[in-house]
Amino acid sequence: MVDSLDDGRDFNKARGFLLTYSALVLALWYFGADLTQFKLMGNEVQLHQRTNSVWLVLAALNAYFWFRCYQRIPLNGLNFDKEMDSLYEASLRWVALTLGRRKLKKEVVGEVAKRSREGAPFNIKSYAAHFSYRPTPDKSKRQGGMGLKSRILLHEYQVKMYLKAKYVCQSDKGWLEGEATRYFVMNVAYTWPIKFFTVLRGAFVTPWFTDYVAPLLFGFVSTAFALWKWYSINFLASSLQHHTLMCADVFTVTHGQIAFLL
Repeated sequence: MVDSLDDGRDFNKARGFLLTYSALVLALWYFGADLTQFKLMGNEVQLHQRTNSVWLVLAALNAYFWFRCYQRIPLNGLNFDKEMDSLYEASLRWVALTLGRRKLKKEVVGEVAKRSREGAPFNIKSYAAHFSYRPTPDKSKRQGGMGLKSRILLHEYQVKMYLKAKYVCQSDKGWLEGEATRYFVMNVAYTWPIKFFTVLRGAFVTPWFTDYVAPLLFGFVSTAFALWKWYSINFLASSLQHHTLMCADVFTVTHGQIAFLL
C-alpha cells in the first residue's frame, strides 16, 4: 500500500517537473528570448561559447523530464480507465446500431414472416447491442490462436457484437413478442476512429486525458519546438545567409556587366 502511494507521489512530481519545464521552454521559444545570458542564484551568467547549442541542451533536458514522467506512469495508466471505457463502449454500441439497424430490421421482417405471415404488421420496441468479444489489455483474456498472421491483420483489435431488436407482431393468435439478432463485427477501420473520438471527447469530460496523456503530448511538443529552434539557428539561418550572399554576388556581377556595356 505504501509503495503504490509512493509511486503516485513520484508520478505527480515527475509530471509537475515536465509540465513546468515544458511551459518554460515554450515561453522562451514563443517570446524569442535571448539565451546568451541568465541569472543563476542571483548572479548574472553570460554565455560566450557554444551559444548556438543552447536550444539543443534545453531539448535534451526536456526529453529527460519526458522519459522520467513516462517511466513513472502507474501500471495501465495509459489504458482507458472505467469512465473512458464506458464512453468507448457507448460509442461502439451507437455506431454498431446505427450501421446495423437496417439489416437488423430485415431480420425482424424475416422473423415476422416465419411466425405469422408475410406483410403482417409489427412494431419494434427496442434496439440493443451486446459485446461478444472486446480487446483487453490483459493478454491472458484475449482470444487464443493469435499467431503472427493474426497480429499483422490486426484481428485481435476487432470488436464483435450481437445486435438485438425486440418486437411485437400480429398473428391469428393476437400480438406475439419476439427478438431478432444479428452478428456484427467492427474491424480497426471502425474501432480506431471511434477510440480517437473517445479520446477527444474524454479530454473534456474525464480527467484521464489531462492526467496521463496531455503532459506527454505537451512535453513532446515543447521538445520538438526546441529542436526546431536549434536546427533553424544552426542550419536554416546559415543556409539563408549563404543564399543571400550568392544572390548579392550575382546582382553585383550583373550590375557591373550592365555598367560596362553602357
